[in-house]
Amino acid sequence: MDSEPRILLVDDEENILRSVAKTLFRAGYDVETATGNVAAYDLFHEAKQEGAPFQLVIIDLNMPNFAGHESKYAGLELLERLKAESPGLPVIANSAWDEVETAKQCIDKGAADYFVKGRNDEMLDKIQKVLGLAG
Repeated sequence: MDSEPRILLVDDEENILRSVAKTLFRAGYDVETATGNVAAYDLFHEAKQEGAPFQLVIIDLNMPNFAGHESKYAGLELLERLKAESPGLPVIANSAWDEVETAKQCIDKGAADYFVKGRNDEMLDKIQKVLGLAG
């Protein structure tokens, strides 16, 4: 890849969004952020239309859904819409919950992987693996 991989990072918690974005920037990724499903979906379409699509999307699970209501699985709605339009787009789900059943549900809906928030080294390893950059 000639330039840094483009990542769309979606989380409704501003401080987590800033912290993770900073970690990704430092690791050499081109990162755009969105604070919910609607903003993320709009950015996804804009990037596609501009001919600069995202190579990866990282989604939080618990955030406002497309109707603007807080939902424990709002990220799954976004995952399903993204995968319906771009089946080959890797999406990694993240959550504050370290629950096997939640991880399984994400994978079953098409997520490439799942990680628990705050585990940045694990996140970076998973991103490299999903993007085929791991050595």
